[in-house]
Amino acid sequence: MVLLAKKVKEGQFGRDVSLEISEIFGAASAGWPLFSLVLVKLADLGGNDAALCQTAGAVLSAAEMKRFQGFRFPHRRREWLAGRLAVKEAVARLVAAPQGMVADIEVGVDNRGKPLVLSGQGNNKPVQIAISHSGEVALGLASLEPCALDFQEIRSSLARVEARFVRGDEKGLVQQCHADKLRALGLLWAGKEALRKYVPLWPLLGFLEARLERIVAQGDGFSLSFQPLPEKRGLPATLPRVLATLYEDNALAIIFAGSQDRGM
Repeated sequence: MVLLAKKVKEGQFGRDVSLEISEIFGAASAGWPLFSLVLVKLADLGGNDAALCQTAGAVLSAAEMKRFQGFRFPHRRREWLAGRLAVKEAVARLVAAPQGMVADIEVGVDNRGKPLVLSGQGNNKPVQIAISHSGEVALGLASLEPCALDFQEIRSSLARVEARFVRGDEKGLVQQCHADKLRALGLLWAGKEALRKYVPLWPLLGFLEARLERIVAQGDGFSLSFQPLPEKRGLPATLPRVLATLYEDNALAIIFAGSQDRGM
């Protein structure tokens, strides 16, 4: 486990999937800002709680370590640490940091719970970040533009809670996402969850406060356009388009500020 902690600290951990995701969307990705997306599997963090704590101690600041230790359940600690490792690695790759900088990157949260880089980004322009985890995987996204991310396991529970996040006037349209209903629901859930994280509202944007208006295929992914409901509180006049796809049979949704949708 000492070797694992050393590998994490030196920025040799996780898998950069940026190119894979860009290739899924084909030519449309040419309009995206520079970004880095890193995937970390929870199982790679060691087999027991002692190993997990050793890895955490190698890469977390004092404030981050305090939060890590505050989680009661080992799985929650593992999940949280995987997300922090993924996004620290994404930041380091985005700014081409030298080896060893991953441990110097400190990640906090704002008053909405949105993650932000507190120190160690090594760049004059603030790096924007997003974290998501589902099942046994965590993803960290870093960009020089505002961004959001959601990763959702395809579960049968999506059908049971459909009424919570699918409006009646969306049901016909959402089927265009995928022939399999659960996967279509997963893509819509991830898309709306990414919007909730992106739009600066508190309390967070409700799942039914934005209506899916249009779906356009982009490579092997989709561009989802949402319409804010005018009667709802303080919503902006327009909402960003959401890029959504299935990745390793999970629903993945990303928002980049200023990205251009080709073929709209």
